[in-house]
Amino acid sequence: MRIAIIGGGISGISTAFLLEKLKKELSLDMEITIIEKRLRWGGSIETSREDGFIVEAGPNGFLDSKPHTLELLSMAGLSNNLVKSNDLARKRYIMRNGILHRLPENPPMFFKSKLLSSSAKMRILSEYFIQKSVPEDESVADFAIRRLGKEALEYLIGPMVSGIFAGDPEKMSLRSCFPVIRDLEINYGGLFKGMIKKKGKKSGPSGPGGILTSYKNGLDNMITDLLESTSITKMLNTEVFSIDKKMNRYILNTNNSLMEFDKIFINTPAYAVSQMLSALDKDLSKDLNGITYPPVFVVGFIFKTEDLEDPLDGFGYLIPHSENKRILGALFDSSIFPDRTRDGYKIVRTIMGGDKNRWIIEKSDDELIRMAFDDIKETLKIKKEPYKIKYFRWEKAIPQYYIGHYKIVEKVEEFCKKFDDIFIGGNILYGVGINDCTKTSFMNVDRFKNLLKK
Repeated sequence: MRIAIIGGGISGISTAFLLEKLKKELSLDMEITIIEKRLRWGGSIETSREDGFIVEAGPNGFLDSKPHTLELLSMAGLSNNLVKSNDLARKRYIMRNGILHRLPENPPMFFKSKLLSSSAKMRILSEYFIQKSVPEDESVADFAIRRLGKEALEYLIGPMVSGIFAGDPEKMSLRSCFPVIRDLEINYGGLFKGMIKKKGKKSGPSGPGGILTSYKNGLDNMITDLLESTSITKMLNTEVFSIDKKMNRYILNTNNSLMEFDKIFINTPAYAVSQMLSALDKDLSKDLNGITYPPVFVVGFIFKTEDLEDPLDGFGYLIPHSENKRILGALFDSSIFPDRTRDGYKIVRTIMGGDKNRWIIEKSDDELIRMAFDDIKETLKIKKEPYKIKYFRWEKAIPQYYIGHYKIVEKVEEFCKKFDDIFIGGNILYGVGINDCTKTSFMNVDRFKNLLKK
C-alpha cells in the first residue's frame, strides 16, 4: 500500500509519524511518502536563530490544556525538549486610550479593572439573565453584542479574534471559531450558567486556559525532530497540481513527475486543496477556494535592556481596532520564554495586518517595520532604535472561518466518505492552532485504521 502525505507542516508531519507508528504496530505493508512544495519543512512554523536570539515567524507555542500535541511528542520520546512559558505569561494586557490594562483573571480583578466602564461591567454580568437564543450560525460580533454588549466586543472579544485569527469579528463564525462558547449557550442557556455548572472542568478552546508550551531552541526543532524520528520517504520542492483517480489508485500530477498512490492525506492550505481536488469535485473545489487568507507581517525587535523602560511584565498586549494603531498587538517573547535571548537584551514581537488591514500588502518591508516600531515606541517607553530586527512576511497567513464555514466542513466530510481513500486535515476545518492541527491528524489516522478493519 502506497500512501502520500501532501503538506510538510505540523499536520502532515504528525500524520506521517502516526501512520508509521500504526504500520509498526499492525505490521502493515505500507510505503509512506511526505511531499512538500517548499524547500523547507514546517509550514507556518519557522524559527530564526541568530547571535543567541530566537524569533518565531509564526506560532509561539501551544497550550498544554489539550492533549494531542503533548501525546504526539511523548510517543516520539521528545517530551524532555518541551519548554514551559514563564509564569509572567499569565499577565495579558489590552490597550484602551493608549494605556495598557491587565486582562482580569478573576472577579476581584474584573471589578477593579479600568479596562471596562461600570456600565459595561453591569452589562456583562446581566448575561446570566439573558434568554437562550442560538441561531444556526452567527458572527462572533453579533454573539458578543447579544450576550455581553458592545463594549465587551470592542475591548475583550474583538482583540481575542484578532489575536487568534487576525480576523474581523463581524465576519468570523462563532460556530466554527469558538464552538465551546456556543455550546455553553446551547447546553446551559448562557456563558455564566455554563461556567458555573462546569466549574473545575477544562473549558476547552473558549479561552486561553493552560500553560503556553514551546520547544527547546524554537518550534522548528520540534518539526525536525519529529520528522527525523521517522524512516519515511521525504520529498521537498515538489508541488502537487492535481489529483486524478484511475481505477482504485490516485495519480498525483506534480512539478517533477506523475506519481501513483493508494491513499492520500492532504494537509495544505484551502486554496491548494481546492486546486488538487478540482477534477474530483468542482463544487467543493470552488468552496475551498473561497476561504480567504489575509496577509500578516511579523517583526521581532531586539532591544538592549537599558534602552527599554517598560519591564515587559507579561505575555504582551492586544489592541482594539478603535485605537487606530497599525499593529494588532505585541508579544513580550523574552518574558514568555527567557531562553530566547541573551543576557542584557529583550525581544518584542509585533503582529500587523489581518483581515481588517489588508493594506499592508501595498507597503514595503521597511515601511512596515517603521510603522510597527513607531506604534510600540511610546507604549513601551523605548529610548533607542532596536539593536537588531528580524521580520517575516506572510502573504496568506491564517484561514478565515467566515459565517457558514461549517457548511464547507460538512461538504469536506461528505467528500471523504465518498472518496474514503482521501483524508483532509490541516487548519482549514476544526481550528487554526497547533493543537487543532495535531488533533485532526489523530482523527484522520484513526479513521484510516478503522477503514482497514472493514
